[in-house]
Amino acid sequence: MDPANHKATLLVVDADLQARCAVVQALRSLELEVLQAASYSQACELLAARRPEYILTEIQLPDGDGYRLLDRAQDLGCASGLLVMTGDASLSTAIDALHHRVNDFLVKPIIEEDLRSALRRCPVPAREAVAPEATSAETLQGWRDRYAPHILGQDAGLCRVFEVIRRVCDTDCSVLITGPSGSGKELIARVLHDASDRSARPFVTVNCAAIPENLLESELFGHVRGAFTGAATTRVGCFVAADEGTLFLDEIGELPLNLQAKLLRAVQEKEVTPLGESRPRKVNVRVIAATHRDLDAMVDAGGFREDLLYRIQVVPIELPALKDRRSDIPCLVERFLERCNQRRGRFVEGVTAEALRALCHYDWPGNIRQLENTVERMVLLRGGGFIDMEDLPAKVRKASPAMPAPERAVLPEDGIDLRDAVEQFENALILQALERTGWNKNRAAAVLRMNRTTLVEKLKKKNLTAAVASTQPFA
Repeated sequence: MDPANHKATLLVVDADLQARCAVVQALRSLELEVLQAASYSQACELLAARRPEYILTEIQLPDGDGYRLLDRAQDLGCASGLLVMTGDASLSTAIDALHHRVNDFLVKPIIEEDLRSALRRCPVPAREAVAPEATSAETLQGWRDRYAPHILGQDAGLCRVFEVIRRVCDTDCSVLITGPSGSGKELIARVLHDASDRSARPFVTVNCAAIPENLLESELFGHVRGAFTGAATTRVGCFVAADEGTLFLDEIGELPLNLQAKLLRAVQEKEVTPLGESRPRKVNVRVIAATHRDLDAMVDAGGFREDLLYRIQVVPIELPALKDRRSDIPCLVERFLERCNQRRGRFVEGVTAEALRALCHYDWPGNIRQLENTVERMVLLRGGGFIDMEDLPAKVRKASPAMPAPERAVLPEDGIDLRDAVEQFENALILQALERTGWNKNRAAAVLRMNRTTLVEKLKKKNLTAAVASTQPFA
């Protein structure tokens, strides 16, 4: 395809600003919108938000590698032209690029004509329109990639949450998000806002448990100067501040009873009366509430108004606890580890199989927030290498099931070919590591305590890729 005849987007990923600028200069006469990213994480954000037709990436990135980025683009189905660039012109590097199904391989410094020729050889970009009411898993994943790329996990309970959000995000109905502390209720509220037609308007958060009771009414509804002792200026309340947007009331179960009636009127009539004023003000606000408490039980005990519960719970969303989505723990650990490495300047390569097994077995009463804090602490203390059992908190180690004792090898009476036996044993461990990590080579290499490139070379040498490619996808 010739990009000169098609308005398309090219994402250039390289930590070297000069190299990125050279690409932009080389394409100045083509009708291409060029996006730039200096790291893997920045590129992932642009992939989800802009879904470019072409990607040109350096293989070595500060916080990841270009091949992994191309794999992610293929999973998203958003790029038909995949190009890599590097200063290493060796044959092995070129062969490795071909194994990752790239369309072309460019050597730095980039020559303008080479880049143009490579783009012309790329497949024609094709974007299919998706009906809004489509409910297939593929469509839901595409929706998540656009609005919630930062929320990881494929647990069935989490997927059901996103399906509900996708169906109601374009409405004004009130939503009540329930779930244990640390499960990500505010993140879900933010996704609801970002996916709605109010996304360009304010998203205002009020933590009902963190504001003193005598100040909460003013915080919500505002006040005029002189309304009470100490009211030296007029204050705009959160309802007015969130006008045309979204108001997120976190920990609404902590709201005092005397304010619940006023909140009910604000939600029901869409109007508020600031303290010290007699005339109500109209507001157009979508209310999203969240709590870790059982509001039905609070209604029975007289601690929460039943009519307010019905009004804010038009659409209920219940977030699962982390212990109910253990299959998502490995990908969460990997994300938190990468983020902490980048933010704290550490170089931890991964988590050993035994340590990851322990992390997955622990119940995590503090949920995702506790897991993230635990990973950050381990990365800071370890600094580099692999996180192992001794790096885990004592309570996580104690909850870990005992590792089964390995079977004793038995030497046949007629002897054995030791080389073949070792080869078969190594192959079995590699395949188990790939299966355990969902066929993600980065995580499998971490489990096996080897570099990813070493694992890739072993797969090629042993022809394991061909043996399993027909049944399992490779990361």
